[in-house]
Amino acid sequence: MFEDYPKTIILKDNTECIFSIADGESIKGITDLFPRISPEDLWVMTRDYTRPEAMDIFINSFNPEENVHLLAHCNGVLTGMGSLYFSHFGARRHIGKVEVLIDEKYKQKRLGTWIILELVSIAQFLKLEILEIQLVAGKDDAAITAARRINFIPQATLKNYLQDKNGRWMDLVILLKEIHESWSDY
Repeated sequence: MFEDYPKTIILKDNTECIFSIADGESIKGITDLFPRISPEDLWVMTRDYTRPEAMDIFINSFNPEENVHLLAHCNGVLTGMGSLYFSHFGARRHIGKVEVLIDEKYKQKRLGTWIILELVSIAQFLKLEILEIQLVAGKDDAAITAARRINFIPQATLKNYLQDKNGRWMDLVILLKEIHESWSDY
């Protein structure tokens, strides 16, 4: 599966992007991506990855036995990243968790949808059965719509679960997708 990379995709505006799997040589590009992520998107993450110590934690967590990071380069610049987290042990060994980050300049071009579709393919290769994505109502409505179009089904909305920078409450939407053994020939 991973030997299929790099792959080329074409965005809605005809921009060509190259998908690759992150490795040790990708660190500089990933470090450069986080400052171009919107403050609202960074705020809902578990760490402030614009800080060097948080970036070190992220980079040190690279482990192909537990995560895959898909990188999207457009015009030679890292413009998006999709991460798939999983475990080979226990009651959750069939579940993958998806996170997607997109450079502000590349939103609304379907880059996020392409990244999610590619992560679904990787999850299928890894024999995962369920994918989970967590998005914020109001802030991530376009991403929720895109995920629903590719059969992520809303399972729960945690009302007043997160807070924005001003202390206003936000709802967290949890969507799941069942992964099928193989794609149809249709």
